[in-house]
Amino acid sequence: MNSMAAQLETILRDVLKSDEAQSCDSILLSGGLDTSIAAEIIKEQCNGKSALNTGITVTIDPSSNQLATKHNLFIKQPQDIEYAAKIAEKLGLKHHVLTPTLDELVHGPAMDLCTQTLRTFEPMELRNAMVIAHALLHAKSLGLSRICTGDGADELFAGYKFMQQMDQAKLCTYIGEMTKTMRFCAIPLAQSLGISVWSPYLDSRVIEFATQKPGIPPNLLIGEFAGAIHGKLILRQAFPHVVAAAHIKEPIECGSGTVVMPALAEHLISNDEFISKICEIKSQFDINIADKERLLYFQSFQRTVLADSNATNVLPRYGPNACPGCNFDLESAESRFCGVCGWYLTTNSVT
Repeated sequence: MNSMAAQLETILRDVLKSDEAQSCDSILLSGGLDTSIAAEIIKEQCNGKSALNTGITVTIDPSSNQLATKHNLFIKQPQDIEYAAKIAEKLGLKHHVLTPTLDELVHGPAMDLCTQTLRTFEPMELRNAMVIAHALLHAKSLGLSRICTGDGADELFAGYKFMQQMDQAKLCTYIGEMTKTMRFCAIPLAQSLGISVWSPYLDSRVIEFATQKPGIPPNLLIGEFAGAIHGKLILRQAFPHVVAAAHIKEPIECGSGTVVMPALAEHLISNDEFISKICEIKSQFDINIADKERLLYFQSFQRTVLADSNATNVLPRYGPNACPGCNFDLESAESRFCGVCGWYLTTNSVT
C-alpha cells in the first residue's frame, strides 16, 4: 500500500470508530464501495458496541414493471442488490430489500417527500432522490433514527467518469470547488422526517486530506484495480479487503433501476397529452415543461409546492435572476443551472 492510501486508511478508521459512526443504527446499503467501507469498518472496529444492525437497499425488479419490461427498457438487471446482499450477510445485518414499482416511486410518498423538501421537479436529481427518500421512509417506519450513507466519496476521490480525464491541477481545483458546492439530498430528506444521516466522507479530516495541495496525484485516484480501471483508486487501495472493493461505480439511478424513467415516460404519456398538459401548465403557472419525465414529476411539485399556500419557504419568482424556463429565481447572476426545473444556460433552454 502506498503512503497516501495508508494515511487515508488511518484517517477513515479514526472517523469510523468515532461516537458519530458507532451510533448509526442503519445504513443505506447501495452495495457500492463507499457504503461497503463504511459498514465493514464500523463493524470491524466496534468491539461489540456498534448500534449498526440494519441495511436498507432499494432495487427495481424488472418483472414487477410490465410496461418497462415490455419495451425492453431494462438493458441490464440493477446491480446494487448483489453486492448489498453480500455485505449484509458478511456483517450479519438485518437486510431490508425494498422493491417498489416505478409507479409507486413516482406517484407515492417518496416523490412527494422529494418535491416538497427539495423544491424541484428536475429529473436528474429526482431519479436518485426518490430512491433515497423511499429508503428513509422505510427507516422511519422501522423506528431507526441515525442512518449512515456514502455521500461525498465520489466528489472527493474522483468517482465520476468525467473526472478521470483531468490533469492533477484541474482535478485538485475541481475537487476543491466541489467541497464548497456539493449537497446531498439525504440530509434534508432525513431532517424533514425527524431522523438524521451521517457520512464518514463528509468529516472535516477526510475533506482536508482530499483537498490538500498540490492535490492527490491522478494515478492514485484513477487506475487499475482487480483488472479494471476505476475511480476512487486510493480508497480501493486503502481497503482492498471489503466486499465491494472491485465494484464498478454506478450512479444510484443505474444501480437501483430508475435510470429507465426518461424512456418510460415516453410510453406513459402520449404526444397529444403532453402538448395539452404543457400548454395548460404554461398558462396556469408560467412554467415551461421540457419533456415527459419532467411532466411526471411536476404533478407532485404542483401538489406539494405550488398548491401549498401555507409554505414557510416560498420559492421566489420573477426576480432579476429569474430562470427563463420556470421563472423561479436562480441562486445568483452567475448561476448556469436552475435547481428547480433543470434549465442550463449553455443551451438557453431546459435540457
